[in-house]
Amino acid sequence: MVPRIWFTLAWLSMAVITAGCAGGPQEIVGKDSKLHRYVDDGREAYNEGDLDEAEKKYRQALMRAWAIDDPYESGTVAYNLAACLTSQAEYLEASDWLVDARVELCRAGASTGNTWLLSAEIAITQSRFQDADRFVNYAAMTCPPCDIVDTCCLCGPAGDCADAPCRDCCVVRLPVVGDKLNERQQEDRCRSGYEARIELARARLAAKQLDLGGAKSHLARACALSIESCDLSLHADRHDVAALVHDLEANFLQAGAHRDREVQLLRCIGHYREIPNVLDAAAQSYRSAERLDLAVDRIIRSARIRLARGDIESAWQRIRHAGELATMCGCEAVEIRLSLTAKLIRELLADKTELLGKEAAGEETPPEDAPDEETPVDESGILRDGSPLSLDPPQQAASRPLDQLSDWIHASGIGDLVD
Repeated sequence: MVPRIWFTLAWLSMAVITAGCAGGPQEIVGKDSKLHRYVDDGREAYNEGDLDEAEKKYRQALMRAWAIDDPYESGTVAYNLAACLTSQAEYLEASDWLVDARVELCRAGASTGNTWLLSAEIAITQSRFQDADRFVNYAAMTCPPCDIVDTCCLCGPAGDCADAPCRDCCVVRLPVVGDKLNERQQEDRCRSGYEARIELARARLAAKQLDLGGAKSHLARACALSIESCDLSLHADRHDVAALVHDLEANFLQAGAHRDREVQLLRCIGHYREIPNVLDAAAQSYRSAERLDLAVDRIIRSARIRLARGDIESAWQRIRHAGELATMCGCEAVEIRLSLTAKLIRELLADKTELLGKEAAGEETPPEDAPDEETPVDESGILRDGSPLSLDPPQQAASRPLDQLSDWIHASGIGDLVD
């Protein structure tokens, strides 16, 4: 009887297994298209400096990542949202999202290094230097974010889908020698780049605490680690820290040159968000170096970027400031560039104020031949006259070529000043 019972149980087991596999092997689904569309839209808006749109898209991406319970995407998007909130000076909420990002990334078996570096950046901004130092140390103890995370690996928590195939694991392609060597070189560069970012964070922290020796030491190590890196964003950060160090040394012309180089790198990789802030910092360095021609040029460029992004009031404030400095330059090209930009800003402010006033009063738009009204003055005094330099358009064209400003910039040898 026993052999017959054993045979019956074995037959039933085989029947269950066969029935379960009748549909054939199931394919692993690819990346979620909706999630990555939100992420791509958020990244594009963030790089363009449209932080409200970026935040909206990242929150949509976060909801989608939660919906499919993807820990890696949930952690990564939470980090991106925190970066967006940091740019908006929402430091408390950003810090909370970084905590959430670390939990999700740990669940995915991914590195949390970048989250600690962003926490350190927030702490430095808030002058919490002890916390910043602690966060940078945490980042140094964390594995570099260089490994590709496979959230569909079925080997279990201790499994390694990349190197040790096991039962029920994703199919792994055996690499050839060339591929393996290339991957190893890329991983080495990634690790060196991450270590360089840690050194840059320490250099920035030292510079904020006026520790010139420490800042220069950490910057030198970061430069050595990033010498073979092709990561232009890393090199942009290196120039930013170098500018801080040169400011501490009162080498203001060098500091401005580093920031000019940072702007060029950010533009090359399409990270436009920070460019106007870097231009403002460069203008301050050039003003300290008594190169008012270069300072005014950087302010004009910053104002035009903000104007193009719809931040009219910030653009106008910078143009007024540039007008005060331009009176000491005596450059006709500067005056004309300021006048052109100021005219556009005045027109946009006037149109905006008039439209808001008529919408509030429920009035209709006046005919085109109606006389122009005087430009209104808002409560902040943004349109009040009284700047040393008139920002109205010139009455007539200049009688000589207007290339003095560009000549001065070219003659300054900016490219030769960068270390």
